[in-house]
Order: sequence, then C-alpha cells, then structure tokens
Amino acid sequence: MRRVLIALVCLFALPAAAQTPAASPELTRATNALGAIWRPIDGPITTETLRAACAGAEQEMQALDAAMPPELNEESAARVRGLRGLHIIPIAQTPGAAYFFPPLNMPWFHSGLGGFSVIDEANGLIGVRDSGDQDLGFQIGRAGTHPMLRVRRPTGEIVTFAGCQPIAPLE
Repeated sequence: MRRVLIALVCLFALPAAAQTPAASPELTRATNALGAIWRPIDGPITTETLRAACAGAEQEMQALDAAMPPELNEESAARVRGLRGLHIIPIAQTPGAAYFFPPLNMPWFHSGLGGFSVIDEANGLIGVRDSGDQDLGFQIGRAGTHPMLRVRRPTGEIVTFAGCQPIAPLE
C-alpha cells in the first residue's frame, strides 16, 4: 500500500509541499491521530464491539491497496473506497493534507485528496474538506485506551468509528 500512496504523493502533493509552511504542533498531533483505518462501531461502545469493529482491518487495508488503479490521478483516486472502514492517510510533507478513502456505505463522503484543520484541540474537533470540497466535522477522542472518531454526516447524524490500525503519515 505504501508504494501506491507514495505514487499518489508524487502526483498530487509534492508541488504543494514546497510552498507549505511547517505544521503547527496542534496540526502535527491531529495528523498523527487521524492517520488510521477507522471502522464503524455497531451498538454501544464496549470491549466486544471494539474488537468486532476491528476484526479484518488488516485484510481491508490490503484490499484497498489491491483496488488502487495502475494509473492514479484525481479521477481514479476518487473512485477508490474502503470496504467497511474509513482510511485516512495523512501527508507529512503537506500539513493538513490527507487522502480520505471512505467506505462504500458513505457515498456522501468524496474519496481522494482532501484537507483538515484543527478547530478546537482540547475537544478533539477537526474540520475536514473532502475531495469534493464538502466540509465535514470530525471529533477525535478515546474510549479507555482505544482511539475513537465521530464524523458528522451532512444530514447531521453522527457516525462513530474505532481506530483499528494506525497509518503513519507519508513522508
């Protein structure tokens, strides 16, 4: 997956990286927190629902890698989707930029290169702009020691995800 994502960086992010200032400490922390495969929680948050949500996350990451088209551009990256999870792959050299690959059941979230910024670090609030220029609200938190993510749908409902496997920012 890393080689495909490095190709994406070369296509989309490197020219912008030369013009981008260094990340603030808040943005760096948000980048590290967001970079993961996030899988939906079914039911109340318990040890068992967290375990169930994360079952198969590694295989899903491999499936996403296999789904990457041989020639990546803005259009082809927009067609890539996760199966169940929301894959967020930050770009270390471009603060506030990440590839977002939402699951199939989130057609309202546009796949591809998007951006994010910290709105309120103390409360974990992050503003996200997807590749379709749609603004979304994210909230990062924890359930015990487990990373959690809430995403506000454009219709107002909240979708809750468990952080199942971290994805380091691309260099």
